[in-house]
Amino acid sequence: MSTLVKALRFLSIFTLAAAFPLPAFAQDKVFGEDTLKALYSYKFALFTEWPETKFNDGNAALEFCIIGRNPFGQSALDAIQEKPVKDKSVQVEMYTSGVLSEESLNHCHVAFVSASELHRLPALLNSLQHFPILTISDIAGFSSRGGMITLIKSGDHIQFEINPDTIKQAGLTVSSKIIELATLVKTSNKGRD
Repeated sequence: MSTLVKALRFLSIFTLAAAFPLPAFAQDKVFGEDTLKALYSYKFALFTEWPETKFNDGNAALEFCIIGRNPFGQSALDAIQEKPVKDKSVQVEMYTSGVLSEESLNHCHVAFVSASELHRLPALLNSLQHFPILTISDIAGFSSRGGMITLIKSGDHIQFEINPDTIKQAGLTVSSKIIELATLVKTSNKGRD
């Protein structure tokens, strides 16, 4: 790897930390990977705009839905539970069977797709694409398969890929500040299989 590439990567990580700092309640603590992923997911919610009908649905909670086996420990869930996002507070809902009813999909704002759902990812993403739900996962290639944000562990840091096309198709808007910090990907034809 060239010195220039290393310098650019370091600069992008430094920029990410400056532009995308952990929330005040999370500073000065050492976190496990699962807590970092939960906090990043929370931060993505802060920088996302949902259609007015979805966000102003009369529900005081922003539902953070975990689809599949819960990848987060209790401290990770505690780090985001009831934290504010705009005028709502985060409420974590778990769908360990990996199946969500249409009513559940209507209430979810953020869906974290667990690695346990890899075997049924195409069908799951196909059902999620019809709803304004921010989809996040740490499954490799999630964004290129039709998901929105893929969290990638890189050393002690979390990097992320974003698929702006799937975000737009769902009627969501993610801040350009986040888009600029991400690796951008498109849905591959192979990804939908």
